[in-house]
Amino acid sequence: MDAKALSQADYLDILFDNRNKKYGSYELRKHYDNRAAKALFTVMSLCIALGGYALMHKEETAAVIATIANKPIEMHTLNIELPKPKIEQPAPVTAAVKPTVANPIAKIVPDEKVIDPPKTVDEMKGKESGLVDAEGSKDGTVVATSKNTNTTGGGTETSTETNKILTYSEVLPSFDGNMIKYIQQNLRYPANARENDIEGRVYVQFVVNEDGSVGNAIVKRGIGGGCNEEAIRVVMNMPKWKPGMQNGHPVKVYYTLPITFMLQ
Repeated sequence: MDAKALSQADYLDILFDNRNKKYGSYELRKHYDNRAAKALFTVMSLCIALGGYALMHKEETAAVIATIANKPIEMHTLNIELPKPKIEQPAPVTAAVKPTVANPIAKIVPDEKVIDPPKTVDEMKGKESGLVDAEGSKDGTVVATSKNTNTTGGGTETSTETNKILTYSEVLPSFDGNMIKYIQQNLRYPANARENDIEGRVYVQFVVNEDGSVGNAIVKRGIGGGCNEEAIRVVMNMPKWKPGMQNGHPVKVYYTLPITFMLQ
């Protein structure tokens, strides 16, 4: 492009000099102003037309809105009666007692002193393991807890064995008060044990009866020097305990108490 033509040419002609001007980019840039003006004119025309239409029908639109606003709203109430459910009281069910076989409480004793051997397979056949031997029904759902069990009419009646001393109970017996304080106030250190510097712990086993009284105290493990006898004396002079409970009834329960002798 010569100098004269360069001074009179548009920047697009200079940019696309010696290039294919029929290419889309040249056409888009060359006619951009015309297309933008046409688009702007079209949008403004549409806005003016819509505004004029709205002004012409303004009164009709307001009348329709007023009619809708002033029209009363009718409320319809539906009365639906729901059927009352029938509550049937279940008939009282009295559980029958299964036949049970008492398993002896495990005790560590020499072989020649074994009194209650474990039950055999034949003895356990068709029965449940329980605390006592009891006759019941095969379709029973409750395990008997006492020898005196009556299954007449499918019900159960149990009674507590008052003569049996239990090793464990559902509710263990407990001292009614502060046991440590009681022992400290009543324990007297034997002179023989003091002179021979005997110290240790004496284990005393006793029975807490149904009325809470203490009896049958024996020394399970002692230290001598008069401490064993003193421990027995302190235990036998105890006030009444809260008895152990089994099936809601007070029972006799073994209890082992350690009493410590320590020189000050």
